[in-house]
Order: sequence, then structure tokens, then C-alpha cells
Amino acid sequence: MKKIISVCLIAIISTTSVFAAPNSLVTEKVLKVFHQAFPEVKQPIWYAFDNYYEVYFTNPDNSSCRIDYSPDGIVISTTRYYTEQDLPPAIRAKVNEKYPGKKIFGITEVSDSENLTYHIVLEDENNWYNVESDATGIIKLNKKLDKSE
Repeated sequence: MKKIISVCLIAIISTTSVFAAPNSLVTEKVLKVFHQAFPEVKQPIWYAFDNYYEVYFTNPDNSSCRIDYSPDGIVISTTRYYTEQDLPPAIRAKVNEKYPGKKIFGITEVSDSENLTYHIVLEDENNWYNVESDATGIIKLNKKLDKSE
């Protein structure tokens, strides 16, 4: 029994170390660029992949952020998770205009060098709506799901 527990613990520890990169596995250039841009972030979580680094952190306003960096410290893409209050007013107004009576449940904002996209989850009493908006407010419905009772 002790052998099984030991093997399981070793597997968990080794698996975790593959995915969560300590700062020593992240290049100094990437760390410097990150800390210059986000000095207020106290506990970033780093991940190392073959061609990029990813950092996940929570902002002081409680929104969450994920940033992918090249080994040279160049931002490849960003992903932010937040609530209705942080959605730009023009996008928020267009969503409310197109989907009156629906409540904005959450937003995932994805940006890269070419695009800024808002993935917005709406809800009403019976359904979930996954909608997408570009930076100009062009909105399309990706999926409508029935709520389980």
C-alpha cells in the first residue's frame, strides 16, 4: 500500500512540474517584460511550452488574465476573463440591444496581433447563449443551449 501511495505522489509531483514552470524555466527577458508591464501582480503562475511561455494571474480588480509570450518576450496573445462591468460600453450596449432581457454572465476577451474578440455568455431563464463580438460590435450567435432543470 505504501508503494502505491509513493508511486502516486511521485506521478503527481512529476506531472505538476511538467506543466507549472518555476521562474527559473522562464527566460529573464520574459520575466523582465512581464514585471515591467504588471508590477502589481504578486503571484503569477508560469507554464513553459515548446515555443512559448504562458502566465496566468489575477488582477487587483479580480479579473483574470492569461498571456502567451515568445521566448524573446514578445506578447503572442492575451486572454482576459471578466464580468459585464468591464466590457467596453459600446460592446455592452450592442449586446443589450441585440439580446434584450438577457443577462451577461461572463466575458472572455481574446486578443492577438490581428484580432480582438469578445466571447460573451448570456443567460435568461431557460437558455445560455454563447455570442461573439469583434472590436467594432459586430455580434453573432455561436451557440444556444437549454438550461437543465
